[in-house]
Amino acid sequence: MSNMSLLLPFRKKGTSIQYLVKREFIAGWDQHPDLCGIAVSVPDDQLDRELENKMKTETHITFEHSDLIHLGVCAIKRSSDHVCYLYAIDLSKRLEGPDKDLGEYLWVSDEKLMESIDPQLLSCYAKLRFLVF
Repeated sequence: MSNMSLLLPFRKKGTSIQYLVKREFIAGWDQHPDLCGIAVSVPDDQLDRELENKMKTETHITFEHSDLIHLGVCAIKRSSDHVCYLYAIDLSKRLEGPDKDLGEYLWVSDEKLMESIDPQLLSCYAKLRFLVF
């Protein structure tokens, strides 16, 4: 297993903040789709590039590596040396106007995001709230 990267795009809308997440199954958890971040698991030297590719192919949103806000790392499992690199990106100015069709992705509020059982997503959210906002 390679290390992992997780991206949590956000936008400021009025006085609130919304987060772009995907509803999908978490392997080994249950049979109901849950809110998850945008994640890739590839060799370390490809992590950032794969995040950009995944965003472009799945949401049609492009960005430069310099736009990423690095939020640190968190452990994937207690019994493993593998880590998850956490990133955020501010899409406020890129997505002005009506919402684009984002496929399986959806914009959620803080309250909805907190219902997620994805530990890497929750770690990314906590670091974003603490370090950026």
